[in-house]
Amino acid sequence: MPPLQAMSLSILTLVFFCLPSLGHAGTTPPLTICVISFDTKFLDAQRGLADGLSHQGFLQNKEIRYIIHDLKKDLSRVPDIVRQLQQQHCNLILTTTTPVVLAVKKSQRENNPIPVIFTMVANPVGAKIVPSLQNPGGHITGISYNAFAMIPKRLELFRRAFPQLTKIAILYNHGESWIAEPVRHFLLPAAKSLKFEVTHYDVHDQESMTAVSNQLDSSIEGLFMVPDPLAISFFEDLVTLSRKGKLPIMVLDNILLEKGGVLGYSPSFYSIGLQAAIMAGRILTGTEPGKLSIQNPQETKLIVSLKEANRLGLKLPDSFLANSDELIRER
Repeated sequence: MPPLQAMSLSILTLVFFCLPSLGHAGTTPPLTICVISFDTKFLDAQRGLADGLSHQGFLQNKEIRYIIHDLKKDLSRVPDIVRQLQQQHCNLILTTTTPVVLAVKKSQRENNPIPVIFTMVANPVGAKIVPSLQNPGGHITGISYNAFAMIPKRLELFRRAFPQLTKIAILYNHGESWIAEPVRHFLLPAAKSLKFEVTHYDVHDQESMTAVSNQLDSSIEGLFMVPDPLAISFFEDLVTLSRKGKLPIMVLDNILLEKGGVLGYSPSFYSIGLQAAIMAGRILTGTEPGKLSIQNPQETKLIVSLKEANRLGLKLPDSFLANSDELIRER
């Protein structure tokens, strides 16, 4: 072979093996990320993860494939799903909400468990998901939603938005200690200092949500969402309740403002997915999950829906609106 031809062949061979999207797709099976979501509303986290990994050079349908399981609030499906994922050689599991990651953790086999990144978890240590935020150890890490610690700030914003409001309702599953204890620790002292009277309603399924909708105390003036995934799943019921009684809702996640609620102060599920993509990239390239510290959300925004406020006949102080990060107006 002439020297020039040999040199050209060597260069072509080098280029071929240095192009990951060509070489990886053609010679090895794709990596598999399995998403287990409590409900459809949380799937923006997966979209953020997929976009974040694409930005890092992982190409969907070439280098990574996604298997998505939407539980639709049915946690009893988790053990069977985990068994399927172990047979399908899943490389990484992304979960949304505390109940889901707890169910996945319980269902995993002790030897050679699948790495897990959790999202939308308010209290990872208190819920006994990991022993430490700095050193989670084991096969689980993730993004803490930091939602309980944010309750006093959210209550303060609710007070500033509605200075005359006194009686608020919170709806959550009283049987979940990982919710009930932080409610006592974070919410009640903050509510007392801000002169809110709080009424607790136990919501653990659709029947109990319907009962609350039919029997809400007529003196309630506002609805404040706490970090319970069921509250998000039943958000349409909350919106109906809000519009019926002209009650403002302080939503748990800003994405809910697309369907109702007057204001929210939170990171977005999508942005948390983007953040989780950095951790996923490291795990997929060999880092042990337990060596990655639990992270807090990097971005939090105050968003006000003037559209919903007008629908309810509510007016917020101009000074409060001026300090918000985003206003949702009538289109």
